[in-house]
Amino acid sequence: MTLRPLRVLIVEDVERDAELLLGELKRGGFEVSSERVDTREAMVAALDRQTWDLVLSDYTLPHFSAPAALALVKERALDLPFIIVSATVGEETAVEAMRSGARDFMAKGRLARLIPAIERELRDAALRLEGGKLQEQLLISDRMASVGTLAAGVAHEINNPLAALMVNLDFATQDLAKFSLDVAAAGPGLIALDVCARLKELEAPLCDAREAADRVRLIVRDLKIFSRSDDETTGPVDIRRVLESSLRMAWNEIRHRARLVKDFTAVADVEGNEARLGQVFLNLVVNAAQAIPDGHFNENEIHVSTRPAADGRVVVEIRDTGEGIPESDLARIYEPFFTTKPVGVGTGLGLAICHRIVTSLGGVIQVESQLGKGTLVRVTLPSARGGVAEKPPAVSPPPVGRRGRILVVDDDPTIRLGVRRILAFEHEVVAVAGACEALSRISGGEQFDVILSDVMMPEMTGIDLHARLGELKPEQAHRMVFMTGGAFTMRARQFLEQVRLPVIEKPFDPSGLRALMRQVVALRGE
Repeated sequence: MTLRPLRVLIVEDVERDAELLLGELKRGGFEVSSERVDTREAMVAALDRQTWDLVLSDYTLPHFSAPAALALVKERALDLPFIIVSATVGEETAVEAMRSGARDFMAKGRLARLIPAIERELRDAALRLEGGKLQEQLLISDRMASVGTLAAGVAHEINNPLAALMVNLDFATQDLAKFSLDVAAAGPGLIALDVCARLKELEAPLCDAREAADRVRLIVRDLKIFSRSDDETTGPVDIRRVLESSLRMAWNEIRHRARLVKDFTAVADVEGNEARLGQVFLNLVVNAAQAIPDGHFNENEIHVSTRPAADGRVVVEIRDTGEGIPESDLARIYEPFFTTKPVGVGTGLGLAICHRIVTSLGGVIQVESQLGKGTLVRVTLPSARGGVAEKPPAVSPPPVGRRGRILVVDDDPTIRLGVRRILAFEHEVVAVAGACEALSRISGGEQFDVILSDVMMPEMTGIDLHARLGELKPEQAHRMVFMTGGAFTMRARQFLEQVRLPVIEKPFDPSGLRALMRQVVALRGE
């Protein structure tokens, strides 16, 4: 067997412990050149003297520590894998160290993961050396693979409500057309009774159509979570919302394999990124589903739960009754391209990406499994400031107030006319096909209580309209409300994050739009 050269800097005050690490490395197939240091001065000299491939560090030393050693590595901007091996480190301390830049941690005497962890970190370091584009491509590749795996399922979930929507609307349209002919042909005495009966018959299909449209709206909202590219932005995230979206996205994988059980205890928002966490939980749920063979729905279960940890962090657990993972493979599950799935199922990137995302957010991912009995994946994440994320109390829509004057700006005629129909009962509504026409009307002296504008439009965007109005008619610029079906450019995303004006996402709920317009018109009238 050809030994692989490895230069290791060992931060350890006990020589015997360092020798145990060296023995483990040699058994793992490495030809090791090493140096042991146990003070800041010795480590500074070692880092200045030569290049190292890896740092293995005890956590607490008499005159030094892992955080201090890690700080020295970071001061020099060295892309040097740093792994903590300690008998004293607790989980919370280890998480804090990983948040600071350590790549992994493990207990002395339990070194089964040491060689796989080192191999993983050396591979990752080589990839980073070739260029950080490559890491991002792996993340995108995994996300696209995840969404690609579910594309048929998502299409199925959308097609069902769309079919119901089209059938019911078609029925209502045809029946209304026939009804018009019947009314025209009927005698005057029969019209009133027939009108009531026939209109009553239309209630059910129209209600079914409305419910189906709402299902499509939820699916589209879920898809938006997974398509966002603001991967570096972190903030408070409602973990239950992300889980619900992930479960809906994965439902076609789950439905024929197992019962889905949800146990969502109220928990705090977590500090993270919605798109990245969505990618994590979509991967984990699909893994759980694919570990269970088809055709035994009633005999299997996927259990998804949330709970607060004793230290205030948030715990998410995904448990399945699938085939389980052999003990010999558990140490390798976070390796890129390693998979226990059959050829053609999965990319082998899923758990590696999940591990990378979770640890980068200051969290911990743990896997427990028994062959033939199933797998438990536990993700622990730091909570955001603000406590338990309770749903806001239901607020009754404001009563119909004064009649306002509203300008609707949208290049899509179906949206433009639909919004006018929704709002025309309560307000005077002017609808135009673009920002240029809106600007011309306002420059010509027309005044509006609300300017309800799409963001992304040809010729002139809603962003540009807001800027021009700010120059020409600032009081009208302050009366804008934005509609968006998705901010597809960096400029649009930054604008919507920074502008202090109402934003409503398409497809919107008509009652919600009416309520928002009442509120805004009322404010403009004060």
